[in-house]
Amino acid sequence: MKKFLISLFCLTLLSNAFAQSEVVGEAPNDTIEVKQDLAKNAEYFSKGIEAKYNENYEVAIWNFEQALRFFKDDDASMYELSALYHKNNRNVEALSMIKQAANLKPDNKWYQIRLAKLYLQNSDYKAFMQIYDKLLEKDPENLEYLEDYIGALITYGEYDKLLEKLDTIEKLLGKNEQIFLQKIQVYSDQGKKDKVISELENLVDFMPENTRYRAMLAEAYRKAKRDKDAYLQYMKIKELDPEDKYINVSLMDYYLNVSNKDKAFEEFLAAINNPNLEYDTKVQLCKLFMSKYHTISGYEIATIGTTFINAYPEKSAGYNLVGTLYYMQKDYLKAKEFYVNAVKYGDTEYATLAQLAMCYGILEDYKGTIEYTNRAIALYPDQPYLYQLNAVGHLMLNDYENALMTLEKGRRFVADQSLMLTFDTNIADCYYKLKNKEKLYETYNKILAYNPDNVYVLNNYAYYLSLEEKDLERALEMSAKTIKAEPKNATYLDTYAWILYKLGRYEEAKKYMEKVFKYDKKPQGVNYEHLGDILFKLGDTKNAVKNWKKAKKAGGEVSEFLEQKIIEEKLYE
Repeated sequence: MKKFLISLFCLTLLSNAFAQSEVVGEAPNDTIEVKQDLAKNAEYFSKGIEAKYNENYEVAIWNFEQALRFFKDDDASMYELSALYHKNNRNVEALSMIKQAANLKPDNKWYQIRLAKLYLQNSDYKAFMQIYDKLLEKDPENLEYLEDYIGALITYGEYDKLLEKLDTIEKLLGKNEQIFLQKIQVYSDQGKKDKVISELENLVDFMPENTRYRAMLAEAYRKAKRDKDAYLQYMKIKELDPEDKYINVSLMDYYLNVSNKDKAFEEFLAAINNPNLEYDTKVQLCKLFMSKYHTISGYEIATIGTTFINAYPEKSAGYNLVGTLYYMQKDYLKAKEFYVNAVKYGDTEYATLAQLAMCYGILEDYKGTIEYTNRAIALYPDQPYLYQLNAVGHLMLNDYENALMTLEKGRRFVADQSLMLTFDTNIADCYYKLKNKEKLYETYNKILAYNPDNVYVLNNYAYYLSLEEKDLERALEMSAKTIKAEPKNATYLDTYAWILYKLGRYEEAKKYMEKVFKYDKKPQGVNYEHLGDILFKLGDTKNAVKNWKKAKKAGGEVSEFLEQKIIEEKLYE
């Protein structure tokens, strides 16, 4: 059937060509030539049409080009070639070809439409409009023309003409939802807020049951500071569709903006319980509500969290909220319970994991601290605080090797000097516990290079040197800095007194040890033992033994010789 139609079309072209030849009165020989050329033209045109329908576009192009060789004014081939050139991104040739066809047949509307659309694609808006003005002049109620025209007007922002054409379409079709929406968009682009409201009001009157358009009108009212009008629309939406997925959201936002916290809270809870609203949207609403009110009460947080848990018992948001509330209230046991459920149901937030690990640490369950910091580190490997917390867990379990390894990994991500100090002091503590004195002193020297007045490091460094009776003058110098910075610190005074003792300066040592007992109302065993040793060196054996006995009673870090000193009333070191 297809081949029959194509052949019939070609015969028609051929007969038309013969008719044209007879009209112009060509010579018989010329007529035969013309007939032959037209026959070739018709043959190639037929083959071009067939190739096009078979989607063999390159072959189609070649045949239409051959058709034009035999009949240069073949506007039909020009039309077909224009489309095929355009399809192959040969846009300059496409435009040239359709121009020729349109010049040959200026009354052919299809040629004019294609020419206009190519002008538009080439951003020649003026040429497009000239063609469509003529088309609409001949057929002003043609909806297809009007739609194309409107599309161009939108692209180039010709708002006045656009509104005029929309009015024309409205007269043809009557009131129409899409026309209302198009006008609203135009007025919005023009910044004409009053016109936007007026057109929205017309749309709501036209479609009074449509809650979406009422919501758009309410939003426009709010932007225009017409809060009462907005409120009436929201109430109407609630009346028409109580379970509208966004009505509680809209009302919550409205009440937030008019500073009615109680009503906003009520609508927020209703939004959480609205089965039509997506869970993720509810979570975002929660963040919005809580960010708006920094003074939100514990009762409100608990209510929100409980509402979430009741509505979504297998989602994390509610557990996270309630856990955070208990964490803020320092009820770490309850905070831990809710955070564990939050993590169980998919919460991988940094804050949740870090605070859960902290809860375990505060509750002295250091295995839990290690477990959840390990999880957090896997997700947030560049957060040094997680490594610090993990290391503390290992330290508290006397696992100094893993603590050291964790600290050294985490130290690579530290940028803040105060946090760097924390890492380095903990690293030093690990080396001390591992009895690696070389690395211990190396770390202390590194710390003092960038923080020379750090009293914690100065005191420890000085004390460890005194225990080894090594570099005692340097140790005394470092210790002096600590008591100058904190003259009532019993720990620092004890260290200073002990270094003086090691230097044989017993009277001075006694003077500083007495200050320890003056400022520390709960002295440790080591303080009593040190005082006893000093008194023994000063010849006061009776009081020396007395203090050794007090050291034994107080306990703590006392020397392995304490019992022997008490029994034999002699000094052993």
